[in-house]
Amino acid sequence: MSQVPPTLTFRVSVPSKASPEAIYEVLSDLNTHLAWAGERSPTKNFRLLTMEAPWGSAAVGERFSSVGENGNGKFHDRSVVVEAERDARFGFDTESTLERKHGREWHARFATRYAIQPSGDGAVVSFTCEVRPQNYVPYWLKPGMRAMTRAVVQRMVRKNMQNLASMAEAAAGRTV
Repeated sequence: MSQVPPTLTFRVSVPSKASPEAIYEVLSDLNTHLAWAGERSPTKNFRLLTMEAPWGSAAVGERFSSVGENGNGKFHDRSVVVEAERDARFGFDTESTLERKHGREWHARFATRYAIQPSGDGAVVSFTCEVRPQNYVPYWLKPGMRAMTRAVVQRMVRKNMQNLASMAEAAAGRTV
């Protein structure tokens, strides 16, 4: 990803009773993202809609594409896996285009990383996403709006991350 500092960084951590291994299995199978950040997302205007990715555990260098709903349009993403360390971390870089209902098309780069730390009888999974606008900075990323944007997006991401944790717990047979 670019050396240009991000315009905004989102961070969310959630605990899980699932093991680091179980969480990694869900995270590294890109098609599960369509379930925990798409179909099960409680926010219907902030979720994944489609995913084109190989099945099974993704490795560094694998490419995938997705379409996601946003309150003002649809994101069309092309991503590449850049981190895949079993039971510890998973990440990808994304070239994204937001086809906006109102306003002009927006291009951005996202660096999405997940870190998995053992904790008690489970784990904590942390999400970090750096946003780098490419063709312009939309109003929600302007300095006066960043705090509100961060709070709203992190709240929505937290719900999806809780879905991820629940999915990993169910897969491991350790539901809460």
